[in-house]
Amino acid sequence: MKYTPFAKIVLFLLVALLTGAFVSAQENLTDPNVLQHPDRLFDIKIPSGFKSEAVDEPGILKWRKDSGEIYLIVGDLFGESGESLFKVIKSAAEKNKTVQEIKVVKIKGARALTYKEKVSGDSSRLETWHFVVITNKKIFTMDFSAPTNEFNSFVPDFQSTINSFKLKNAS
Repeated sequence: MKYTPFAKIVLFLLVALLTGAFVSAQENLTDPNVLQHPDRLFDIKIPSGFKSEAVDEPGILKWRKDSGEIYLIVGDLFGESGESLFKVIKSAAEKNKTVQEIKVVKIKGARALTYKEKVSGDSSRLETWHFVVITNKKIFTMDFSAPTNEFNSFVPDFQSTINSFKLKNAS
């Protein structure tokens, strides 16, 4: 089968375009600092140095850097509306004596909050921040933890991760 010079050029350009798209997609998938959820629900920037670790449960992602850990759980909402669930979680955090700070976070297309546990007297125990994002269909929970005596060194990374969370197709 003979191809005309025009057909050869079109075929070459098509192969080049597809190859470029494939390479670009592979680069995005392998960039350890950018997570795009497979269902395109959200984007989040994972700080450099945090490495992804395998988790056996679907919908749970984990990253670790030294003694610091970030867990992300993505789930579906059943029954309750996103607004009422948000109110319940916020109210429960406000009543919990182990919570030292609660902050509502602005996320386009969702309700979100962080709540931080009080530091215990034991410096080897884990200190944890929780970040909860609720839409009318999904809930995203992130836990940021490290031993109390090392936690402050992770605060900039944890805060930048929270600040980078964006919902895709948020109205």
